[in-house]
Amino acid sequence: MQETGSLRVRVFTSRAQLPIQGAAVILSKPIEGGRRELLSILRTDSSGLARTVTLNTPDQNLSQDPGNLDPFAAYTIVVEHPNYYLAVFDGVQVFSGIETVQDVALNPLPQPVQPGDDGADAPIVVTPQRL
Repeated sequence: MQETGSLRVRVFTSRAQLPIQGAAVILSKPIEGGRRELLSILRTDSSGLARTVTLNTPDQNLSQDPGNLDPFAAYTIVVEHPNYYLAVFDGVQVFSGIETVQDVALNPLPQPVQPGDDGADAPIVVTPQRL
């Protein structure tokens, strides 16, 4: 019987640790040929939490014998939000029977400059493209 563990992602601002609502949490795992299998796409709630996901893991008894396979499953988490830089976590370890909580601190993108501030009202010249 396949064993499972669980994963929960908590997303917040990097400096103030305020929760970020509406961030996309994309969960995948590596497969053969260097490709990835998409497992889940979630959204964070008003507390910055994504729904807990149950994931397959190796048998926990593997940790009892040295030299065996890793006693955890490795997953990749990508978190994105339109107002923040993208965050990627590769090799997130999930163990059998344990809930893993991955904290994700997103850094805000620079704020758009308003007209009148720092010359933002200067026109942008687009050069013509010769066909």
